[in-house]
Amino acid sequence: MLRRNLVLLVVLLVSASVFAVPLMYRSQTVISIPQGKEDIALSGLSYKANAFEAKLTSLKVEPKGDASSDPLKARWTFVGSNNDGQMHKLEIWLRFLDESGTQLAMTSGKCVLVPGAHDQPCPVDTEVKAETWKSVKSVRIIADFLS
Repeated sequence: MLRRNLVLLVVLLVSASVFAVPLMYRSQTVISIPQGKEDIALSGLSYKANAFEAKLTSLKVEPKGDASSDPLKARWTFVGSNNDGQMHKLEIWLRFLDESGTQLAMTSGKCVLVPGAHDQPCPVDTEVKAETWKSVKSVRIIADFLS
């Protein structure tokens, strides 16, 4: 009897911990560093299920402050959509890479894609040392969709 109760307790504890963990889907892409203020189309940054799709569709980078300042500051504005009836929390990671793909700097930001969102901005502010920025050639964008 004691053994059966102990097994039942273990099963309940394991079940509770599994159900307490939020669902997450990670997608990523690598792009060259945007030049100028043009919109960059993004692909592969989506969370698609049978009934919905939440995604980041484009990006615009706008420098903040003086171009000669150190650290260099910019706002990376992602545009997202969500045709689901539920919100999707999103964490966006920017990993700045050199020519060989080695990570030089990293930053992240959080956003909530509201239900039915279309062209919703999701800004991520960055600060990268000027010396480091000279070596940055591309950025790995990682989108963690949390439900």
